[in-house]
Amino acid sequence: MSRTVGPYRDVATARVEGAYELCEGVDDSGHPVQILTLGSTSSKDPARRGLLSDTVAWAYATAGPDDAPILVADLDAEQPYVVVLRDTNLRGADRILDRLLSMGPATGPLPVGPAAAAQRAAAQAQQSAPPLSPTGPASAPPTPPPMSPQVVIAAPKKPSQLKPILIGVTSVVVAIAIAVGGWLIWTSLASDDSSGSLPASETSETAAAGGNEQAPEGVAEDAPEDEESPEWNENAASESVSGAKFADSREGEVQAYEGWPVAFRVPGGFTCDAMESSAVCAGPDGESTVTVGWEPCQGKCTDADRAMLREALPYQPLAEFGGNSGFAERTQVYGYWRASLSVFAETDERVVHVSATADVLTERTADAQKIINDVFNQAQSL
Repeated sequence: MSRTVGPYRDVATARVEGAYELCEGVDDSGHPVQILTLGSTSSKDPARRGLLSDTVAWAYATAGPDDAPILVADLDAEQPYVVVLRDTNLRGADRILDRLLSMGPATGPLPVGPAAAAQRAAAQAQQSAPPLSPTGPASAPPTPPPMSPQVVIAAPKKPSQLKPILIGVTSVVVAIAIAVGGWLIWTSLASDDSSGSLPASETSETAAAGGNEQAPEGVAEDAPEDEESPEWNENAASESVSGAKFADSREGEVQAYEGWPVAFRVPGGFTCDAMESSAVCAGPDGESTVTVGWEPCQGKCTDADRAMLREALPYQPLAEFGGNSGFAERTQVYGYWRASLSVFAETDERVVHVSATADVLTERTADAQKIINDVFNQAQSL
């Protein structure tokens, strides 16, 4: 039966497994392709969409010489899909579909949380050999794909939900700050009232000591100071983790926020909306965004602690380098450039995790690369 999936027309259904449908067709260049998608009802299930996204990321990370390349994947579309080159000598989209089937039921609601993890672990233990395509020709058993980390299905991460969540967190922090501030003012006033009968004796003691009426040294030093804004370090290195970088220190506009450990630059035309520990910088097109953020690495900041913070970023897996940094970029979705940067910076007092994620139109790639490279160099200089 001929149908349309995304931009592909006149495709034929080759295999249906519950919520999943595998189609075959031809792309604009005349290449035969396989298209794996969700049914119209399943496309509205966040858990099912999340499992598809995780499985496509697994396919990217474990692709070998016997696997057909993924040509494009649009997982944010109303009906998400992934397109794989169809070659009888290579494993195609069937391996992604078989992986999906091993991770949960093909129909009905998907289990989430620890129960889902236990079910998927049991499914993987039962797999003694890699899946074979039901329509592929008989051949020697292919090399088993590398084992990937266990995937736990969580609610999908939608960029549009970031601001409401951050606004809610900020509101709670502001409410706590107001309550603490009120308590401090009340304590200060109570202290002043309780010491109202002391000035006369203090004056006599001060006169006996030499008549010095000034406050003792150290009081001003012990008083709390306002948090300072970071300074952009013009002596930082000028390395590039990806593509373009600012030509010199005079280019771009410095963004320095109170309480932040690091400052960074954005190209002209970008405007940043800063929260307590993150800033969303939007390009002049109104659609391209780069989000810069930071968070303390708690406790001893072990390798496991760092892995947990790094794996919370999108566009996994990140390629680690330099012992404290990681980076990944994605260009599979036509018209977009996406990337994630992770840097752990050790200061005298603590270890902070500085991150940057980009989701920009292709024509804004160079602008996003400048921001990411500047964040990387400034974080490394701490």
